[in-house]
Amino acid sequence: MCGDHSLPGSVGSDRYDVGMAGDEGSDLVAGEPRADLVRALSYVSTEDTPDGYIVNGDLPPDIAPAFIRAIMRIEAELLLNDAELVTVEHGEPRTPEERRTDALIALLLRVDDRLVR
Repeated sequence: MCGDHSLPGSVGSDRYDVGMAGDEGSDLVAGEPRADLVRALSYVSTEDTPDGYIVNGDLPPDIAPAFIRAIMRIEAELLLNDAELVTVEHGEPRTPEERRTDALIALLLRVDDRLVR
């Protein structure tokens, strides 16, 4: 996984907030129906490479937009959090690639959390 998950606002279980994006108490995850995201995730796979992991997915057109919107919403949450952490000495706390990876992990955690409730 990319990103230093000890940073404030990272998506590790100690920082994960199920209420982000106003989903608490609903069957929405990052503003999208959980069932659509579960279905979308069934089309996603990872590939191990020497430089890390590559995420692959050939999503059906009826669920791809929901998946993309959910990832983008979570990534936006992380970006806003990262903006609060920027300093002259340290710059941005994670790269855009790390933020996108962290957004995917957060989505997986949120979908899973909704499944076990």
